[in-house]
Amino acid sequence: MKGLNHILAIAGNTLTEALRQRILYVLIVFGVVLLALGTFGTDFSLGDEFKFMKDSAYAAISMIGLVVALVSTSQLIPSEIERRTIYTLLSKPVQRHEFILGKYLGLVAVLTLNMLMMALIFFLVLRFKGVLMMAGLGGGGGNAPGELQAEQINMIRHQVQDPAMLQAFCLLWAKLCIVIALAVLFSTVATSTVFIACMTLLVYFAGHLQSIARESWLNGGAHLDWPKSAFLAIISLLVPDFQAYSLIDEMIAGNAVSWHKTAEILAYSGVYIAVVMALSALIFEEREL
Repeated sequence: MKGLNHILAIAGNTLTEALRQRILYVLIVFGVVLLALGTFGTDFSLGDEFKFMKDSAYAAISMIGLVVALVSTSQLIPSEIERRTIYTLLSKPVQRHEFILGKYLGLVAVLTLNMLMMALIFFLVLRFKGVLMMAGLGGGGGNAPGELQAEQINMIRHQVQDPAMLQAFCLLWAKLCIVIALAVLFSTVATSTVFIACMTLLVYFAGHLQSIARESWLNGGAHLDWPKSAFLAIISLLVPDFQAYSLIDEMIAGNAVSWHKTAEILAYSGVYIAVVMALSALIFEEREL
């Protein structure tokens, strides 16, 4: 229980410190602007207009969430060492793994708060757009065929209340939680914020090619020499498979994706994060400060 209190206290302090950084508010404004730009695709058909809005919104939330994760996490341990606050904290009865886990949970809270704010704005914009479009259809209802009008209104309601948006949001959140875990891992072995951010970005982009590397490793057979096979094995076993999260594109396109499949990816995310955080704690226990 005492360890849990330490973890929650560190997480709360991390959240408070992050909210004081003005860059987070700048990023939120930037996200709001991007979301607003997504509402101007009026030259598209009814279905394509909603797809354009969702594409723009999820791209904005993803990009802002990635920047928030990198900016907040890259300064995790380096700033604590520079300000020497880490020595004061660890001189108290706080275990190093509690410090790492508390910092991670605090950063996840920061990410979650930012994503919730942007998602809330997006849903409000989407609902407002739907109300305007349905009002427009109602205004011309005297001349439009009743069946066609009803079909368009039903389609607008489906797009505004589409439950797949919640699935896409959950997958995007889980993906960015993995990015934070990776940044925490790199912060336990490095003191440079640039190095931590670059390494995290490198793994992030490699994660989108992990499935290709895995296929090549498993099916390459005798065509692969051992250096290539070893390289592909490392990528396949250590780098997260971010291609699995491409289901978000299917959801935005309006294709049905089961919650069972979504839960599988969320479970994969949880296991990967647990392994990375355990490794981070082990490394930080042995690190000389």
